[in-house]
Amino acid sequence: MQWKSLIIIVGFILTLLISVASGIYLSIDNSCINDKASLDKRCQIALSHHRY
Repeated sequence: MQWKSLIIIVGFILTLLISVASGIYLSIDNSCINDKASLDKRCQIALSHHRY
């Protein structure tokens, strides 16, 4: 019975890590770098996070 709860916990952690990683990837996508003329607030926040 304990291995089922362990699998559930590991699956939840993996799902959380994948969602966080995809969110970070989307926030620092290359459109911010390629299109410097129309930087909006999201791109500025992403670039400032990426700098540090």
